[in-house]
Amino acid sequence: MSDQTSLLKKQHVSKPEVTSVLVKNRQQFLGFLAKRLGNMDDAEDVLQDFSIRVLSRQEQLKNKESMTAWLYSVLRSTLVDHYRKTGRQGRIKQAYKLQVDAIDDPFANDESFARFCSCLHGLLPHLRPDQAKLLQLLDVADGDRKTIATELGISVGSLAVRLHRARKALRQALLASCTGCLQNGFDDCP
Repeated sequence: MSDQTSLLKKQHVSKPEVTSVLVKNRQQFLGFLAKRLGNMDDAEDVLQDFSIRVLSRQEQLKNKESMTAWLYSVLRSTLVDHYRKTGRQGRIKQAYKLQVDAIDDPFANDESFARFCSCLHGLLPHLRPDQAKLLQLLDVADGDRKTIATELGISVGSLAVRLHRARKALRQALLASCTGCLQNGFDDCP
């Protein structure tokens, strides 16, 4: 082994030394994080991530003299990663909220749906009264199946069968009366 290789091996910092410095300076690191995050719980989480990162990458540290600078470099890097992660989570939450809002009222600004709805409401009286009532309660008013089944004195399974038959009857009525709408869209719907 050459003198240069043995010199490099002597300069590496041992795991107990790094652990000792982490434990000894825990409060300073925590204070650094708490000041920047404004939340002690987040500071504790980032400190834990920092400690794991330091222990898993300690072979990067070559000598004791640069240990403090290296630790703060890793700490800042861990803090930046935390900011990125929370920023990404915020963007994901915002996108999710926009999607949920769109799902809650998917046809709020859709004029063709309003025309279709008027067509649908015009066809409901031509169906059997029990089928029209089911479609009105479940599809138009978005009622709860279990509650409606209980009110009708039938099982949820029977309600599903009746709803299927009512939708089939409505589909046939739409096909019979809205042939222009089916070919050209709902723009010239009455």
